[in-house]
Amino acid sequence: MDKKVFLIKSDTDYAMRMLVNLALRKSSVPTTAAILVKGQDIPVDFARKILQKLCQSKILKSFKGVNGGFSLAKQPCDISLLDVVEAVQGRIIIRPCLLDDDNCVTAKPCPVSYKLQKLQKTLDNEMENVTLAQIIQVKQSIY
Repeated sequence: MDKKVFLIKSDTDYAMRMLVNLALRKSSVPTTAAILVKGQDIPVDFARKILQKLCQSKILKSFKGVNGGFSLAKQPCDISLLDVVEAVQGRIIIRPCLLDDDNCVTAKPCPVSYKLQKLQKTLDNEMENVTLAQIIQVKQSIY
């Protein structure tokens, strides 16, 4: 059986795409959810929920009213992929026992957990080192 498991969920992918769109606008004027999702095949209502999570995590600021919308609360170089993942879907954990020894059903720690702890640190560090600014640079160099 061919089983697929995705570490980054679709809502996190949507969040990153909307953040890229917002950062590329280079405007201090708030942008609406409808504008951020235009041409991206992201449902507007779902986008609003994702954007609220980004506001709660202080990645975005929201503004109400006629000229309301969303703007970055931080510079693109200060927003990491890890920040976005944790804000939208929660931390990616390779194995539950890495989160808490109570989740381990074997010896604490077992040889498998020891190796996976290193992998978990690498994953966390790599996601922390990928910034919105870097993603924007790649996007701009492609187009």
